[in-house]
Amino acid sequence: MIRNKQNFASGVFFVVFGVFCALVARGYSLGTTDDIGAGYFPFWIAVLLTVLGAVLCVSSLAAKAEATEIGRLDWKSTAWIVGAVVLFAFLLQYLGIVLSVIVLVFVSSMGSHEFTWKGAVGSSGILAALVYLVFVKGLHLQFPAWPTLFS
Repeated sequence: MIRNKQNFASGVFFVVFGVFCALVARGYSLGTTDDIGAGYFPFWIAVLLTVLGAVLCVSSLAAKAEATEIGRLDWKSTAWIVGAVVLFAFLLQYLGIVLSVIVLVFVSSMGSHEFTWKGAVGSSGILAALVYLVFVKGLHLQFPAWPTLFS
C-alpha cells in the first residue's frame, strides 16, 4: 500500500523523466571519463534522477512513511513558475544571463505563498552571481552575460 502518495507520485515522475532523458542522451556521444562527450553529463544526471525516483517510490511504501494525500494543483502558482521559465528563454538573448536569472527568480517567486521581496532580492542576487561564475567564467559557455548595450 502506498502510504506517502506525494513521494510516490514524485518518484514515478522522476523515474519516467530520468529514463526519457537517459534515452535522449544516448543519442549523443558519451565519450569516456577522460574525454567526455556531449551526452556524458546529461546521461549520468538522468541516471541519478532515475535512481532518486526509485528510492522515493520504494520509501513511500514503507510502514514508517508519513501518510499523505496529493492535494489539488495550484494552477496560479504553476502558471507563475512555467511563465517565468518561458520568459527567461525569451529574455536570455536580449538581457543576458545575469539579468534574465534575476527576472526568472522574481517572476517565479510570485508563485510562492511565502513570497517576500527581501527573499526574492537575496535569492536572485545569489543565484545570478553563481550562474555567472559557474557558466560564464568557469565553464566559458557562450551565453551573453549582459545586455548587448553593456558588452
